[in-house]
Amino acid sequence: MFWQRELYRDSVPMTFSQTYEEDLPKSGFLGSLMLYISSTQNGQPFLASRLWRLIDYITKIEVIADGAEVIKSLDGKQALAAAFYDDGLEPDSMWRHYSNTPHRQLIPIHFGRFLRDELYGLDLSRFNQVTLKVTNNATSAEFTTDIKITIVPYWLRDVGGFAAGGYFREEVWKSWAPAAGVVEYNELPVALPIRRVLLVARPGVDSTYYKNQSSMGRLMSDIDFTFKTGQTRVYKGPLELLARLGVNELRLRPETRGLIDRNAGVGFDVGVGYVEQIVGAPAYDGTPAAFPNCVLDDDVQDSTQALQVRAADASMVWTARGLAYMHAVPLWFATKPDLSDLLDPETQKVVKVDITCQTGTTVAGSLAAASNAIILSRLVR
Repeated sequence: MFWQRELYRDSVPMTFSQTYEEDLPKSGFLGSLMLYISSTQNGQPFLASRLWRLIDYITKIEVIADGAEVIKSLDGKQALAAAFYDDGLEPDSMWRHYSNTPHRQLIPIHFGRFLRDELYGLDLSRFNQVTLKVTNNATSAEFTTDIKITIVPYWLRDVGGFAAGGYFREEVWKSWAPAAGVVEYNELPVALPIRRVLLVARPGVDSTYYKNQSSMGRLMSDIDFTFKTGQTRVYKGPLELLARLGVNELRLRPETRGLIDRNAGVGFDVGVGYVEQIVGAPAYDGTPAAFPNCVLDDDVQDSTQALQVRAADASMVWTARGLAYMHAVPLWFATKPDLSDLLDPETQKVVKVDITCQTGTTVAGSLAAASNAIILSRLVR
């Protein structure tokens, strides 16, 4: 057997603020879809804007079978987080804001456990029709051209009598607006075995400087993860500690990078939920005298960072590292090759994930409210 990488669609335009749909072939063993999106920003639209990367404007990525059955349903940043934990590296991208610069983003969508998984994937012959849907909310105010999408399927060929072990259905199982001092009680569904439980905590954002109103850790200050209706405890503690443990357990540390031109004091999200270190260096633009005036604020913990002073026509390159890629932290992750560590909710029922938002946490946000979510990756045999 071998993997065929096919340029299925090349730079097809996605209309602004619309949903792009693409019907997939009716047969074949599909391991992954690699989505490559690109566009060019319109002048300097992100000097003071909460959303500043092309991926910020991808509001939904769906793979739907026969018009109703969900196979994948995530927003753009959640899809990147899923790929990060699947493959062990950040999906390739060009995050940069400077006048009229191109934006680039690769979005891997895996139907198995990772890229080129020969045991699990999507057998398209199981359905009458499988459709990819990508929704964006970008406008011509941000980008000069339609968003272009390139689609590269990974097909497993010459498989003979091989039968896949199934595919992984991944979706936002539940999302909610956290409330300070309130516990959100959750009982996980029992229908399918669970490969991964991913917790996502996005702080509220203010409308003045686009900074986080609180840390992501306060939105999930206590997580009580139990089996057998609370009789068996699996994890008890805050999200921040879970993220720290996960770096060593999974040997994955989020590290992102980009180029930014931003008004002084205006925050920009760096894709690391809890920043431990960030460094910046002015990018050469023909005006070396401007370099010393472009200084990074270097705010730890916060996923939004800022420039103290903006020198006109001077941009900064930066790199950040820390915890929780795209504000996402695994609570359960089956990683054994034979998947003997799948979580079977039917056997362990009831599986509970009760999540507390810390008292005194600012959750409203004057521009965007805080939001929590549980993403489940479940095996469909």
